[in-house]
Amino acid sequence: MKQSVIGEIYSTWSKAELKKLNKFISTSHWSRSETIVHCHQCLAAYAAKDKLDDLNKEVLFQSTYPHDDYNDSKLRFTLNRLLEAIKEFILLEENEKKNIHSEKIWMDFIQNKKLKKNILYNIENEFIPANSLDRYLFSYYKSFIEGSYQFQFSSNVEVKFNSLISMSKRAAQFSDYVFLRQYCLLITFSNIYKSSELQIAESKFVEIKENASYMVLPEFQTYIALIEMLHSTQHEDYFRYKDLVFKNLALWDNEDKINFISFLLNYSTAQINKGHVKFIDEQYELFLMFEEQNIFNIPNYINNTKINNVIHIFLRKKDYERAEDFIKRYVEMLGKDTIDSCRHFNLARIRFEKSLYKDSLRELLQVDFGRDAFYSINSKVLLLKNYYELRESDAFASLIISFKEYIKKNKIVSEIHKTSILNYLRIVDKIYAVTSGKVKKLEDEIKNHPQIVEKNWLLDKIAEKIK
Repeated sequence: MKQSVIGEIYSTWSKAELKKLNKFISTSHWSRSETIVHCHQCLAAYAAKDKLDDLNKEVLFQSTYPHDDYNDSKLRFTLNRLLEAIKEFILLEENEKKNIHSEKIWMDFIQNKKLKKNILYNIENEFIPANSLDRYLFSYYKSFIEGSYQFQFSSNVEVKFNSLISMSKRAAQFSDYVFLRQYCLLITFSNIYKSSELQIAESKFVEIKENASYMVLPEFQTYIALIEMLHSTQHEDYFRYKDLVFKNLALWDNEDKINFISFLLNYSTAQINKGHVKFIDEQYELFLMFEEQNIFNIPNYINNTKINNVIHIFLRKKDYERAEDFIKRYVEMLGKDTIDSCRHFNLARIRFEKSLYKDSLRELLQVDFGRDAFYSINSKVLLLKNYYELRESDAFASLIISFKEYIKKNKIVSEIHKTSILNYLRIVDKIYAVTSGKVKKLEDEIKNHPQIVEKNWLLDKIAEKIK
């Protein structure tokens, strides 16, 4: 049933959401229909256990009509009614959340009924949606009901004309804001697929950018700055965009915040990868600002990858205390499957950077190598570095052999990443026993190699041999 229309819906709901739906079905007018209640209870029970794949139509029918022989038409009829109940539940939920579309339904009702006092009350209502796109759409909705009111109840021609102008401006404003948001995605996607349509979009962007009325709207200015950053190779465009994001942070809901900061992180990471080391400092400052602005506490934002990336930057800055504090504060927000591995892997990284190699090894022993490919591979890389520093020759040689076999047989890791790791293993093995006469040649090989992990550490180790 998971692949059916109704099963697809139930499979996406959390236990908390299913509990709300249970309450609605059992307390609303739908509770008077035993078949709807039974059908829902069966689907909800399988969904709560993540077993919808095991549920078939015959079992569902038997739960819904325990005394009847299977009838496909009867089941389809019941499922369609249950779908109507779910739609009603969703609409009520969204109305409680002040969804602007449910507000629009009310606006249409009072307008069609020509309820003058209610229309005026809605015009004066100062409700402001949290989402920026919803704000501009709601602004258009309000201009529309206000304009309609002027047409219905005013005899002044100028007032009627101005109401039309206002509606047109609000409609254009909403349309242009939608365009800016979509144009950001279009630019990103154009790196993969080129089209002549992009030139048409570019001319539209210029038109919006030059519209004087948008100069005072921070939402427009932030998106314009983002697009200019995506088009530009100049760092000042990045910093202008960054300033606007944080200056207007209170305007954005969580979804917008995550979207904007993702562009900041992508840009700064790309610059680090190009060798612009000053962006290590920049990304460090970004993470401090994220903490200050509670970005990491946005629901479902933090994950093990983000924690790994933050710790990497803190270690590059040798801010060990902040790195350890970050792990303590945020690792508990992860799912149970990744908490321990993320905690111990990153603590192992900190211990290693502080030259506490035996402590680092103790942390690595608590990482689950079999559950996650990232932790398996990167823990082995770090394990090898510890063996190197401790001059544990037998353990070092044994891990080189077993690690090579693991990488060659691994079907999850990309071929490019496989090559980078195998090159690392080959070169670190050479460095371990390199003679003075071959040091310079090996250093040149590392410097000029385009595909190798832990390149900076390898260069540090070869530099120690030169000394």
